[in-house]
Amino acid sequence: MTDGHERLAGVSSTALFVGITRAAESRRQDRLFEDPLATRFVDAAGAEQQTAWTQGEGRLFTDAMGDYFALRTRYFDDYFMQACAAGCRQAVLLAAGLDTRAFRLHWPAGTRLFELDQPDVLDFKEHVLQGEVPRCEREVIAADLREDWPALLMKHGFRADEPTAWLVEGILVYLTARDADHLLDRIGALSAPGSHLAVEHVTRSMVNTDQAQEAAAASPGGIMNMLSGLWKNEMAQPPAEWLADHGWSAEEELLTDLAKRHERPVPPAFDPALPGTGRVRLLAADR
Repeated sequence: MTDGHERLAGVSSTALFVGITRAAESRRQDRLFEDPLATRFVDAAGAEQQTAWTQGEGRLFTDAMGDYFALRTRYFDDYFMQACAAGCRQAVLLAAGLDTRAFRLHWPAGTRLFELDQPDVLDFKEHVLQGEVPRCEREVIAADLREDWPALLMKHGFRADEPTAWLVEGILVYLTARDADHLLDRIGALSAPGSHLAVEHVTRSMVNTDQAQEAAAASPGGIMNMLSGLWKNEMAQPPAEWLADHGWSAEEELLTDLAKRHERPVPPAFDPALPGTGRVRLLAADR
């Protein structure tokens, strides 16, 4: 089992970064959600890993992204509850990272949640979660999304003839356009009528903003260069059209509307009114 103090690299390190922002949101009086387990992940990762995201360039990035990740988390929390209300009793988190929705959302009786991610991430996660009891049936599956993960899903009891709520959160940026198409094809093949899908799509401009470029130039071996190196998705097609091509009817949530609804500022890195800022889209779809 992975030592909690062993350095999480690359994509795994970004999972910790998201955990840090969720822990910070949980401490706010006006929090959009409460994730008491997030702090345990941060503590278990050790001082070196925390420092990468809480000091210097990493802290600037974490502070800049905090409101966005809070809004994104709340959006997908609400999506799952709406999908369950529509009849889904299966939910799948692809590249689940340090997600704790199995433990903090109020799932309807009989809901089964499948979490898929790389073995090192899940080893760390399960070590930290020892003794915690989920609020739904929970299946944890070590899988690479570029390999035959549908077979593993079926092996763990997934039913392709039942409606499913899928979440593709924080994944697409790490996949080529071809791999993203393949992923969506596989999801579609496993989705019975009445299934739902939620997707986050962020363009590369997130790491090409004026602020990001300045940070990258100031620290050649720093966080922004790491993120830029991990980025693979250059999909130019509007995400709603992309989903429609794969058989999904999607509605986009404008970040400005989401921020206004929850009385939060639009995160500066994604403010469409500012020049040189990133572009992000949150979408929920059904079939």
